[in-house]
Amino acid sequence: MLIVLLLGLYTGSAQELHIASGGTVYVSSGDALYVDNNVGINAAGNLTISSNASSSGSLLVTGSVTGNISYIRYIPDTNWHLVAPPVTNQSIPTFVSDAGNSITTNGGNGNFAVAYYNNANSAGERWTYHNATPSAANQETLTNFVNGQGYSMNRTSAGAFTFTGSMTTLDVGVALTTSSGGHYWSSIGNPYPSFLPANDNAAGTNVLGQNINILDPSFAGLYFWNGSAYEVINQTSAALHFSPGQAFMVRAKDESELFTFTESLQSHQSGTDNFYRNENSTPNIVVHVSNGSQQKRTEIKYLSNATTGLDVGYDAGTYENNTPSFSIDTHLVTDSEGINFMLQCLPDNNYETMVIPLAIRANANTPLTFDVVASNLPQGIDVYLEDKEANIIEKISENPYEVTLDEALTGIGRFYLHTSSTALSIDDVASLEFINMYKTNNTTLRITGLESHSISRIRLYDITGKEVMNHKFISQNVKDISLPAHLATGIYIATLVSNSSTMTKKIIIE
Repeated sequence: MLIVLLLGLYTGSAQELHIASGGTVYVSSGDALYVDNNVGINAAGNLTISSNASSSGSLLVTGSVTGNISYIRYIPDTNWHLVAPPVTNQSIPTFVSDAGNSITTNGGNGNFAVAYYNNANSAGERWTYHNATPSAANQETLTNFVNGQGYSMNRTSAGAFTFTGSMTTLDVGVALTTSSGGHYWSSIGNPYPSFLPANDNAAGTNVLGQNINILDPSFAGLYFWNGSAYEVINQTSAALHFSPGQAFMVRAKDESELFTFTESLQSHQSGTDNFYRNENSTPNIVVHVSNGSQQKRTEIKYLSNATTGLDVGYDAGTYENNTPSFSIDTHLVTDSEGINFMLQCLPDNNYETMVIPLAIRANANTPLTFDVVASNLPQGIDVYLEDKEANIIEKISENPYEVTLDEALTGIGRFYLHTSSTALSIDDVASLEFINMYKTNNTTLRITGLESHSISRIRLYDITGKEVMNHKFISQNVKDISLPAHLATGIYIATLVSNSSTMTKKIIIE
């Protein structure tokens, strides 16, 4: 048995650790304490792990832990951060009343800047704030922090949050549940006072890989708030070990799933730690659009193992709490289901033939400026933006493209991205035209990519081959077709004929 009574710094390893009354063990930022058996902390003793702007300390214990530990989670600014307490049983009222935590308060409504994500609430009210006398749907008198749950938190100045409570030494399962009927996002995070590998590049066995089957296939990633926007970490991202205290968003595939943090994946990482970091060295294009006061972005990466359809764990749909008034996303090049993607992965060949639909939301009379940052593309490949409404194609990798909208945009249909090693003109892109067909709901079939003003025909057959719909129409870049109201649940085959081209796709009515 090792009896420890220390003041100041402790770093290293021990077979067993006991801290007596009045004793202090301090693990400084960037250092780690490994205990190969049990830890016992007297109620009047102290075991503290710290972090700073560039590194985080770690505590790793093989056995059990009795008594409380403290973790000092450094926060570099007054921005909102997603934080997961690396302890259990920490009282939230005690936490917000601690002057050292400098929790921002709103005197007008009594809210404290500690909120959990309640996906049963309506859009815009899902972050639910601690309030001593709640009077609104997004206010509650919170009790204790929940281990493995993520919280949105804000300080009045740069400094540190101090969490004090029990340390878990078991696997932690977080229930991803919703009663909202369709909004399956949750905020969760690292439950341990040590690091966890996020993705394949960090470790062969990792948090995303272990949980990917319970996530929505179009959103199979970990969504990190970088202070101004969400960024996704998935299997195409550079190696990431997320820090003690790091939280993020995930989207479950169903209304009740269990996300698991595995205790054995813990490690210590001594490199630079900015509480969230990501690097990228793969071929990629980042498309920006600005309306003069805001700038939004979407990203395309090119990988040897990617396809033009959905690549689970690589493509990442866009997190949306509600419908934004200004945004940019992409849709899948093939087999689109109408989902907005903040990250789309494509093959690192066939650059000349892939046309990427851009989904833009912007108000009428808005001036837009598009530009791109392209990295590591093959030599000679340039990026072009096609504006179907203006009948223009511009080399956007050379100069920004500016346009003022005559009418509001609410998705795809006007702007498309091309990559080519030869100069493109508007006459060239017709041969690169593509068509997508998908169900927006059980009563509407959407067709995108058709040449405007051409005559087209859509036929729908049931699985016996019986024709149940035959509809002729004048095509548009985005065309919605109403499906027959009498269709029974089941599988149907849709056949589209336009300009002597034919497309067939399976449609499922649920």
